[in-house]
Amino acid sequence: MSSDSDAATTATEVMTVYMALDGGLHHTRCNQRLSLHGRRAGLELDFYCLTCTESVTIPFCVVDRIPVADSAC
Repeated sequence: MSSDSDAATTATEVMTVYMALDGGLHHTRCNQRLSLHGRRAGLELDFYCLTCTESVTIPFCVVDRIPVADSAC
């Protein structure tokens, strides 16, 4: 059984995107760079994945927690 702190840590992880070494945001599902589509209500950034043809929305409050890829990615 996991503790409450384990659950809190898991809940705050960003798993949809990662920042590549070139500084761009990439989709975790297909490893392709996301295209910035715009902002929504000053609270979120909207991206689009051309490979998966899906929208990816990132709240500003999680931008600092986006993981950075290591050199193997």
